Amino acid sequence: MKPLMDRFGRPVRSVRISVTNRCNYRCFFCHREGYDIEGSEMTPQEIERIMRILVRNGVTRAKITGGEPLLRSDIIEIVRGMKRAGIREVSMTTNAWRLGELAEKLSDAGLDRVNISLHSLDSKTYKFITGVNGLERALKGLDEAIRMGLKPKINMVVLRGVNDGEVWRMIEFSVKRGVNLQLIELLDTDIDLFKKYHFSLSGVEKKLRDMAIKFDQNVLHGRPRYYLSKNTYVELVRSFRNPLFCMGCDRIRITHDGKFKTCIMRNDNLIDFLEKMRAGVGDEELEKLFRSAVSLREPYYKLGKNPT
Repeated sequence: MKPLMDRFGRPVRSVRISVTNRCNYRCFFCHREGYDIEGSEMTPQEIERIMRILVRNGVTRAKITGGEPLLRSDIIEIVRGMKRAGIREVSMTTNAWRLGELAEKLSDAGLDRVNISLHSLDSKTYKFITGVNGLERALKGLDEAIRMGLKPKINMVVLRGVNDGEVWRMIEFSVKRGVNLQLIELLDTDIDLFKKYHFSLSGVEKKLRDMAIKFDQNVLHGRPRYYLSKNTYVELVRSFRNPLFCMGCDRIRITHDGKFKTCIMRNDNLIDFLEKMRAGVGDEELEKLFRSAVSLREPYYKLGKNPT
């Protein structure tokens, strides 16, 4: 089925679903997917059911997030259920604390790709950012993901005065491992943190442009990718005040407690489906809720017009 279109002509082809708000890390810049409210977690069966409804409406890709999704004891069942529901590509973002022990089971369950949050290769800096002495476990998780063919990608949020001096070391590390790297600019979800730690990737991009053997763009958001080897690239995620980023957004979000969320930057138009699901409504009613959420989607940043 063709994907639903919002009022701005943006198709909804993917979903980013938080399966828990719990996390064993304390990253000081964490935005909790823009939703930091406690609530009942969805069961694997509830997740599979809502995925089936999204698939019937053109959604083909899903990214599992948290909190930290691998803290769910039933995460293997969740992945398996999403594949049963018809999601073609299931990926996950994780801090990799438990990935070393779970990579093989996740692969067997149908997980296609994994993004690993790795903000530093220095153990002291890693602990300063995350609050956890977990670098060694994260690197083990990365190695296991490579071994199991989970096509790992490293996510590095670049922070001024903290890890910005490690950017080129991380690039070299990624190329050597044959792993793609996302360099991410800090979002302005917390203005004080943003003012203190935001680091512009403009200078890095200029050097990458000179070094790259090939250039293309990620279809999602038109993010630039600079290839430093035949199969390895550095991708820049620069969403702050970026209307082109917003206009390329093709995803709906689902909170850990069963609400459709139209944008990471907005909490004023959440649509609760879990309460109605548990009250016994049919799939037709749940589909109407999804369609309502799509109709509410709006680019947060627009050309010539930014929120204040």
